[in-house]
Amino acid sequence: MRNKIEGRVISARTSFYDVEIGNNVLRCQLRGVVKKKLRSEIGKQIYADPIAVGDRVIITPIDDEEGSIEDLLPRRTKLSRRVPNRNREIEQIIVANADQAVIVGSIHSPDLNCRFIDRFLILAEAGNIDPVICINKIDLLNESEQRKFSEIFQAYEDLGYQLISTSIHHPESIDLLRSVLKGKFSVIVGSSGVGKSSLLNAVQPGLGLRTNEVRSKAKKGRHTTTLVELFGLEIGGQVADTPGVREVGLWGVNPDYIDRYFPEIESRIGACKFSDCLHLREPSCAIIEAVKHGEIAAFRYESYLALLGNN
Repeated sequence: MRNKIEGRVISARTSFYDVEIGNNVLRCQLRGVVKKKLRSEIGKQIYADPIAVGDRVIITPIDDEEGSIEDLLPRRTKLSRRVPNRNREIEQIIVANADQAVIVGSIHSPDLNCRFIDRFLILAEAGNIDPVICINKIDLLNESEQRKFSEIFQAYEDLGYQLISTSIHHPESIDLLRSVLKGKFSVIVGSSGVGKSSLLNAVQPGLGLRTNEVRSKAKKGRHTTTLVELFGLEIGGQVADTPGVREVGLWGVNPDYIDRYFPEIESRIGACKFSDCLHLREPSCAIIEAVKHGEIAAFRYESYLALLGNN
């Protein structure tokens, strides 16, 4: 009888998982009894895939190349979203056990989407992962836009979020990104075309991650990363590159308490006249007043409204 061994999932494809055990990698499948355990009590599917990159698993080797997954170990952290265009009860685990999520947005091509960033910030908090905001393609920033973007960056930094600006054409910014990634297990997330794979290729030349130009008409990126895959970094640490997303459905977040995930709103909730204030049109709302006086950034308040379904 073969011994059971602990390993880590470094890539996941439908029904097949590459599991790293020391210096060896085995192609594994999930045992039926484990699949059943990872469904609901009535046998309903609750995960898009029950095993994610970063998961620690117990496997039984079949030979030098293949094995079977016998058990899933508890996760320390996870980054999940709701599966797009499907039942809201289906969870897609993007990565498990990561230390930090590097949330990449771009100045242009495609234009900066703060709502995407805000949604990922919420998902990171819900999954107990430290967020880092990375604004890429900073070389596309022109002088007339300096004030607008500096105010956005400052708003995030004032809330305590770590924010870095990068460009593959600015070597010093790549050095900064390296220092952020060094020695940690990071997951890189963002919408299509923001330059995630290009950044990682600049961080470690030779990774050879596929990149693609942004489509000129739609100004939207193409999906060049098609699955989540874990890479070791020469500087120490690991990074999971992920496919670009066009929809960030919240998961693990109580919709009745969205305001708790906005620090600038959460800190003022007690000052509202009504304890059940939604901060929409209620009288004596401390949040609305703070937005009027510039104490809460308008773009952040708009993100909050969008999550409530009012914008």
